[in-house]
Amino acid sequence: MRSVQANDKILVRYRVMDAAGTILEDSRQTSVEIVIGEGSLPHLVENALLGHLMEDHVRVEIGAEDEAFGAYDQTKIQSLPSSQFEGFGAVESGMLLEFTLPDGEGVAGCVTQVAEDEITVDFNHPLIGRDCVYEMDLVEFAEPAGEENA
Repeated sequence: MRSVQANDKILVRYRVMDAAGTILEDSRQTSVEIVIGEGSLPHLVENALLGHLMEDHVRVEIGAEDEAFGAYDQTKIQSLPSSQFEGFGAVESGMLLEFTLPDGEGVAGCVTQVAEDEITVDFNHPLIGRDCVYEMDLVEFAEPAGEENA
């Protein structure tokens, strides 16, 4: 039976919880495609999937000290003019918003402070410095063995 290897494209269902068990992200109703080694998941999580078989359930605990989401960077906190938030509706502290960079790439930011003329956004990954748990169900390989990406 085929096991998960580097560069495999697989479908998974997963959820991410904090140390208290609060669900932070949940895709268990829909399969998500990932490529092992591409970096769409933390390195520790991708490595834990290696060697597993489809239909396996994998649980990975990540400690804040692992820095799986990077190190906190003060330069990723930005104050932006309130006028840049007109399309977002009522903006409140604690909201996670999706922004589009000039190159078209999406980036998430957490609103940390709202003032009349400016809004402060933290663009650090929201799980930096937090303990969390990934629970993953391996669903299937997204392409047959030996098939290469074109």
